[in-house]
Amino acid sequence: MSGQSTLNKPDAPFIAQAETINAQCHLHANEWALDPSVLATFDIKLSTAKTAYDANNDPSTKNAITAANKQAAFGDLKYFLSMYINTLEGNSNVPDSALQYMKLRPRHPGRHDPLPRPTDILTLSVVRQHDEMTVYASMPEHDQPTSSVGPKKHYGFMIRYTIEGGLQQTLTTTRLHHTFFFDREDEGKKVTFAGAWINPRLETGPWSEDMEEVIG
Repeated sequence: MSGQSTLNKPDAPFIAQAETINAQCHLHANEWALDPSVLATFDIKLSTAKTAYDANNDPSTKNAITAANKQAAFGDLKYFLSMYINTLEGNSNVPDSALQYMKLRPRHPGRHDPLPRPTDILTLSVVRQHDEMTVYASMPEHDQPTSSVGPKKHYGFMIRYTIEGGLQQTLTTTRLHHTFFFDREDEGKKVTFAGAWINPRLETGPWSEDMEEVIG
């Protein structure tokens, strides 16, 4: 499987994977002996793609121009990553476990033990801004919300949410946060959140306590 085929996925999972790779490369830059100038280029291309994606994903700003900008930015980032992934896979300082966590081609297929079902209970927190709510997951008391989940711990987390008067819904993310965009007609309604850590097989750990917020 080439670096290009590794990135052949829908927009949301692709940008999430790119953010994970970027976060892990920064976290282990010295340990993996990564070139700072190439990592800086990665930062710029990822930031441009994320900005274009957010603009095109927001119903209030989405149009033909944002769609074209997103397509161009994603193409540029994918081209960069297709080569950068080959560099990471050829770098003996990058362990197989890190490649697996970043969803890249393993050097030794079949040698990785699967992550077990999570046993930790996460803590949810919410940052509100106008008609948006960003839900963060962290470990109780000790950990602070960040942008990615570390290798060998958890694959991501599942959010269970219900808008007052509506049906319960769920979504999964490999990041430690997810931003919800609500419609104006939902202003003033309560939304209930709960979260649980997941492993790569999407098996959930214990669910957190419900958290209620008011939209708007």
